[in-house]
Amino acid sequence: MTNREELIQELEQAPDDIVQSVLDFVRRVKATPKTHPLAKFAGILSDVEAQELKRAIAAECRQVDVKKW
Repeated sequence: MTNREELIQELEQAPDDIVQSVLDFVRRVKATPKTHPLAKFAGILSDVEAQELKRAIAAECRQVDVKKW
């Protein structure tokens, strides 16, 4: 069975909200310009790494020291 056939089989059994999510995802992927200079970095972080990076940015980069202004 090909990936396409397997996907179709899964989608036929999936609830409508899952089908809509997959359709939205496919449309976003198709609309993403392939020549964007940052596109090669999309998806390189795991979910855990992304959460760690977000926490570090929130903790370290968004702090304003009003005494220095």
